[in-house]
Amino acid sequence: MSRDDDRRAEREARRTADLPSAASEPVAETRTRTGLAQFLREVRSELRKVAWPNRKELISYTIVVLVMSLVLTLLIWGFDFIVRDAIINTLG
Repeated sequence: MSRDDDRRAEREARRTADLPSAASEPVAETRTRTGLAQFLREVRSELRKVAWPNRKELISYTIVVLVMSLVLTLLIWGFDFIVRDAIINTLG
């Protein structure tokens, strides 16, 4: 074995030493449900962390979405028109 193989084997042994073996019994994890009030407090806390867009950003994002939707709609319509005409001309 080369020195690299020895190092790789040592790393693998260290990595797997902390993991439970397959023969050991699985650890049962019990979870308790939180109440509705606690859930809503956590949701509110997380929503405070969100970086909300300002009015200018919101308007520009909306315009981008509308323009891209229009472009993709026209692109799909064009492909559909071409394929439809090709099928009609081919099958008669």
